[in-house]
Amino acid sequence: MTMVTQLQSCLTQHKSRYDVLNHAATMTTREAARRAGVPPQQMAKPVILDDFQGHWMMAVVPASRHVDLEKVHRLTHRHWRLVHERDFGKRFGDCDLGAIPAVGNLFGLETLIDQSLTEQPDIYFESGRHDELVHMSGKQYMALMPEARSGRLCE
Repeated sequence: MTMVTQLQSCLTQHKSRYDVLNHAATMTTREAARRAGVPPQQMAKPVILDDFQGHWMMAVVPASRHVDLEKVHRLTHRHWRLVHERDFGKRFGDCDLGAIPAVGNLFGLETLIDQSLTEQPDIYFESGRHDELVHMSGKQYMALMPEARSGRLCE
């Protein structure tokens, strides 16, 4: 099996140059980075947020960091809470639970990306599976989400 269909289509549509790294299955983004030998500051971790009114957003931070909800509030002028993985349901298509690709527009989500990721030469993110990462240049990664905003989102 390979990456989820939605992601494959998006990468093809954007004529993205990327490679796929296989690794032993993991349950966290940080562990995936470690097993694949990827610097955690280059591993894009998606965090799903809810604005208490049913609007979801994807915040993307390095695997080594955590989202600071107060910083997200200052950037968006809305209050947010974390959405638990068990509440994702079918929202993320054929993705393994907890292995969502860090590309919010694939799922119709507004996306915020931590500034530190926009400065990385290479980005890695889960392919929708627990045993596979997508690797591409930071520039190519940002081109996948032209509407995404960036700012300081981490603690």
